[in-house]
Order: sequence, then C-alpha cells, then structure tokens
Amino acid sequence: MNETGESALLPENYSDKVFAILLGLADGATHARDDIDPGATEILPLYLADGLLEALEWARDGVASDEAACMWLAALRSYKKLTGAFPAGAPEPLGRWIDKEFPKVEIFEKIADGDPQNISGLNSADMGQPGRPTGADADSTGVLPRAAITALLARVPLGTTETLARSAAFLTHDAQAAKTAIAAAKIIRSAMERSEESASEWDGLLAELEGPSADALRAAVSKIRENISLSPEDAYNAYFGENTEAEPAESDVSAAPEPVVSEPEDRDPEVDAYAVALLAAVYGTEAVGERPASALDDIISELHDRWMALLV
Repeated sequence: MNETGESALLPENYSDKVFAILLGLADGATHARDDIDPGATEILPLYLADGLLEALEWARDGVASDEAACMWLAALRSYKKLTGAFPAGAPEPLGRWIDKEFPKVEIFEKIADGDPQNISGLNSADMGQPGRPTGADADSTGVLPRAAITALLARVPLGTTETLARSAAFLTHDAQAAKTAIAAAKIIRSAMERSEESASEWDGLLAELEGPSADALRAAVSKIRENISLSPEDAYNAYFGENTEAEPAESDVSAAPEPVVSEPEDRDPEVDAYAVALLAAVYGTEAVGERPASALDDIISELHDRWMALLV
C-alpha cells in the first residue's frame, strides 16, 4: 500500500458506499439465482476483502505485506470453505475471524455454485500471477465481483487500484480477463467518488476490451448508465427489468389478451453481483434499501466495521 502518486479524497459517504457495495454483491447474486442461500459468487469476494483487510492490519502494525499474496491466502481459505479442503500442495493458512463466522450462516440446501473457473483456477499449489497464470487463457465473468472489492481501498493512487484488480484476476484467470477486471474496478471507484457524474467516464474505460468478461461488463454498465437519472430503487428495478408500469384497465374484458407466461431469464450471478455493486457505488445503501435480508448480513456488517476501523 505504499505506491506514490495522487490519491483521491475520501468521499463523505464512503462508509455508506462500502457497506452498500458489500451488500450489493450478495444481493445481486441471490437475485440472479432467485434463491436465499448464499453462493460461491459472493463468498469468494468477501474472503478477498478479508485478505486486503489483513494486509491493512499488517500495515497498521508497521509490517510490510504483499497484498496479492494476502488475497491469495484468503482465496485459499474460501476454496476450503467451498470444497472442504485446500488445494493439494498449496499453503494452508490459519483461519481468521471470517472463518469462525461462516459456520453460523444458515444454509437451507447448499452453497450455490459460481463461475467454475474460480475454483479450477485456485486448484493449484502456486499463486496465479502474470507470466505464470493458473488459469491459462481463461476469461469469464468470475473476475467481476472481486474487481468491486479491489476498488474499495480509499486514499490510494489509481495505479494501486489497477494493481490490486490485476492481481485479484490473475489468481484464477489470464491477461484478457485481468484487463476487464481493471476496468471494472476503475468504474466502481469512479462511481464511489463521483456518483452519477462518473457515468460519462465509463465508455472510455471500456474501450478496446475484448472477450466474454468484457462483453458482460459492457452490457451491465450500459444498462445501468441508461437509467442513471432514475431514483436508486427505480434504477435497481430497471436493471433487473422489474419496473414495468401497470397496464390501463380494459373496459372490454373479453378483448383482453391472454396472459403470456415467459420462461425465467437465465441470469449470470457474477454479472448481477457486480452490477448491483455498481449501483451501490453510485447511490449508496439507497440502491439496496428494499433488498431482503441475506444470510451473509452479519458477516458483511462485521467486515464493514473492521474495514472502516482501519481506513478512517
């Protein structure tokens, strides 16, 4: 955390937005799955946030740390949470507070699966990094939610955000996905700092990106930007296509058309987790004010409190 350069001022509503983004990651994923049980989509980013938190704790104590390594060790702990064991030959880091809290989370059926590349990329004895990726050629949407986490660190140069986003992506993916993750993190950071005004910057950050994760990011960002002038609740509903206005009453009942039953939309929890995090970065907790309670709420609250205690 010692890179030199210009740092952004801490927004007045920074705490609210950090909390909202963490809530938004969980809400977007569960909304996409139409399920109340938590999933791998939101669990991995929460662990990565704890990895960055650990790096901040070392820095507070005057000890230099490798942020990428801290995120990797945290990701390994999430891998064990999701699979039951650490990858063969990988380090086996000691548990932290989050590992003690997760057993208290009520699971009705099972932890929902996320992007399979996140698990396969972590299934290695080595940390994925540029020049030595564990997910060679891999590009998928699993890099998006963690990009939102890497944007949370305040008062650091933009280059630090880029470095963290790149490192987080390379834990499981390759260079193309890492470029997308950097753009995704910078979009979240711009929204945290400049709210609705940041929307004019997003196209420039998306330029020249290619691949599946880039296409998904571009589509999600475009949909949010189209509705940026709406109220937080309406912008949320518009993203999910749930803001249909009531039809005027028919005076001739016999002329009313037969209701059309459509198939449920096949949504990507990774994309929707990021999208709601972006809405939260723009509007703060008002973006998720109508969300149902999440099984992860207690962990998110504790993570937020620990995060803010080190950054203000």
